[in-house]
Amino acid sequence: MLKKLMAVMLIAGIIVTTLEVCASSTSKKIEETQGQIEETKGELEKTNSDIEQLEGSKEELEEAKKKFESELNEIISDIEKLNQEIEQKQLEIEETQEALEAAKEKEEEQYESMKVRIKYMYEYGDENYMAMLLAAEDISDMLNRAEYISKITKYDRQMLDEFVATREEIERQEILLKTQKEELERAKAESQEQQEAMAEKVAQVKTNISEYESQISQAEQRALEFEEQLRQQEESLESLERKKQQEEEAARRAAENNITDNTSGIPLGSPPATVTSASNVQLLAAIIECEAGGESYEGKIAVGNVVMNRVASNRYPNTIADVLYQRSQFTPVTSGRFVLVLSRGANSACTQAAQDVLAGKVVVGSDIYHFCRVNGYTTGITIGNHVFY
Repeated sequence: MLKKLMAVMLIAGIIVTTLEVCASSTSKKIEETQGQIEETKGELEKTNSDIEQLEGSKEELEEAKKKFESELNEIISDIEKLNQEIEQKQLEIEETQEALEAAKEKEEEQYESMKVRIKYMYEYGDENYMAMLLAAEDISDMLNRAEYISKITKYDRQMLDEFVATREEIERQEILLKTQKEELERAKAESQEQQEAMAEKVAQVKTNISEYESQISQAEQRALEFEEQLRQQEESLESLERKKQQEEEAARRAAENNITDNTSGIPLGSPPATVTSASNVQLLAAIIECEAGGESYEGKIAVGNVVMNRVASNRYPNTIADVLYQRSQFTPVTSGRFVLVLSRGANSACTQAAQDVLAGKVVVGSDIYHFCRVNGYTTGITIGNHVFY
């Protein structure tokens, strides 16, 4: 009997020792997993910081782009005005040239008339005028005839001088208009150079914005990968902690020769004030953007459905904030990215999806409480890059 008792005690001791060794091994794995989680959190935090900085730089470029585009529009408007002024000057030049041609023709006619008179006088001398004077009836008539002859000669000279002056004035106006047109064309050429330079600036800024958008997209993809990695690590940690708890409990009960199983529920976290003060639309839109920002409308709705299914179930808390802050349930909440998106506001697509979910839009059944990235072994409803189960 004593030997049997000693054998039982020995066996019990071996079992306890074995269980303690297992618990110790599990503790080491827990420490390693916690270290990996901290490292992943650090990488995720750095990535989120990079995203925030890139977003800031992108906003600065957007402001610069607006400024350059405004200046470019002003330059284009100035060029249009210059084009109108050049067209007007061209019309004035054409009208002046027509007037100049008419004046030249008139001057030519006057000149031809004078040539006829001069030729007549040269061929017949002053006999005609002398005959006119001698035919006078008296001195008064002679003086009148002499004055008439003088006026004719003076009129010819005066008219010729006037036409010459008119032609010179028109020529001066033509030169002035052409000079003004040249100045306008030079101003237009300078404005076109400014337009080209400003257009290059706008194009360069657009290129820089595209580069930032690409970097932001890549950083967001890295953040999603880190979040998925963090999710898996936290699930692994939770499993290890349960295992450790079970091993410690088994060891304790084995020592008392009363080995039983024990399970525990998922403890709740405490949402911060910034979360509890947010509306349901804001909360739901933020988690949708974090989990399915790059997914289709249907994929966004499905994520919202999972959250609302948990709120409706008695197995989970009854508010969106408390559902999101259950420990190890939503990786973006644990990593801090959720609060970052909530503080700046979710994008319009995710906000619309949240509103539609709260209005009753459903794409997955009420018994769907989980989702994860497509991994090849989890079964359920596949929508985009997620499996809902």
